[in-house]
Amino acid sequence: LSNSKYYNINLKTTCIYISLKICKISIINLQLGYNKGVVKLEHYTKSLPYELALTSRVLHEAMVVFFKNNEFPISPDEYVILDCLYTHPNIIQMELAKMILKGRAHTGKFLKTMEEKGLIVRTPALQGSKIIMQIEITQNGLTIYNEINKVVTSYVEKTSIIPESKIQETIDFLKTLREDAVKQFGIKFE
Repeated sequence: LSNSKYYNINLKTTCIYISLKICKISIINLQLGYNKGVVKLEHYTKSLPYELALTSRVLHEAMVVFFKNNEFPISPDEYVILDCLYTHPNIIQMELAKMILKGRAHTGKFLKTMEEKGLIVRTPALQGSKIIMQIEITQNGLTIYNEINKVVTSYVEKTSIIPESKIQETIDFLKTLREDAVKQFGIKFE
């Protein structure tokens, strides 16, 4: 990887780390009761949710560029699906859709394309009284996943500015923040 690519991705990682620090401050404020009108939000574009949305968008685009620059044969979304299937081998489409925060129909389109590419196979299976489509990674899909996973994992480890000791804490915090928002606003990805 060239220095400019490293700099661009590292800069984006720095933005995430700063956003996470802002999140931590916001959580402390909430725990201390500052959410009861004491702190006034004058501009949405200066808020935590806005910064998180921007950061998410930038990271998604960075991943798209990273996949393109490395000439990977699949998209970042297909990689995420393979990763979910690898870590949850008996998952069904509805559960997968919830994991990747996409609707079932959208997930189905991804799976159809991935099946056409020979990355996965879907076979009917009986679950209780319902017929479901069981999803399995093919040998070709597993080979591609493993090759890409080595490159992605290595790159993330080399470029992360978040101390290793804080990574799980950060992941747990973001997961809690996401789950709370889903519960509070009744968000469903269907």
